[in-house]
Amino acid sequence: MSSTRVPLVSVITVVRNGAATIAQTLKSVREQCQVDVEHIIIDGASSDGTVEIIKAYQRDQLRWISEPDQGIYDAMNKGVFLARGEWLLFLGADDVLADPDVLADIFQKRDLTSYDLVCGTSSYHGGRECVPRLDWHTLVFNTIHHQAAFYRRRLFDGFRYRLDIPVVADYEMNFLIYRQRRPVLFLDRQVAISGCYGVSHTSSQFSGQFDAYKIRGRYVNVLLNAVFLAAGLVNLLVARLMECVPQRKWL
Repeated sequence: MSSTRVPLVSVITVVRNGAATIAQTLKSVREQCQVDVEHIIIDGASSDGTVEIIKAYQRDQLRWISEPDQGIYDAMNKGVFLARGEWLLFLGADDVLADPDVLADIFQKRDLTSYDLVCGTSSYHGGRECVPRLDWHTLVFNTIHHQAAFYRRRLFDGFRYRLDIPVVADYEMNFLIYRQRRPVLFLDRQVAISGCYGVSHTSSQFSGQFDAYKIRGRYVNVLLNAVFLAAGLVNLLVARLMECVPQRKWL
């Protein structure tokens, strides 16, 4: 076991009218064992009792604000600004940490000083597992699920999520990490269990491809960007077709 100082981890949760699920999220962070963690809640002026639930979980390691915002990524930017931790994790208001030992297993048992991103796995409540990757696929679509990704705080020096991208603005950071060959550690360790009602599930994946195209436009030429867009759209079309094709049963 490494004797390296255990860093402060900032878990950032953005929420608006999440009374049905926010208590489970709060509880999963509060139960983390043997690690220095702060939980930052950015509430978008909820009107369904969310704030009252947050107040019920008030403690020294929980900080929160409730005010109108310009969407999810405006709220995430506010969370980054308030975070004091060396590592940032964005945990949705219908997500939970997989078990009470998640943060201790990751930050107590290894020296992470040379990494800018540490990724575990996540799964949805239905059981489907999400395994992260950073490779050529990242040029086409988002390959990192932020619920299981710990970002070094210094990555956000001079960077904030774009407010003109409604759903996939977090793709930009992951794209830059891959493009700049930042040091990344992948762990075979489940970090989070995600809800199925987040904005990425209720929005169009096709419109998300065009938003990814818009993001890449800052960094790659138009022709190459068009190739990446076409590859992403074809991938979605093939996936949709495969869902519609009956699976043959072999006797």
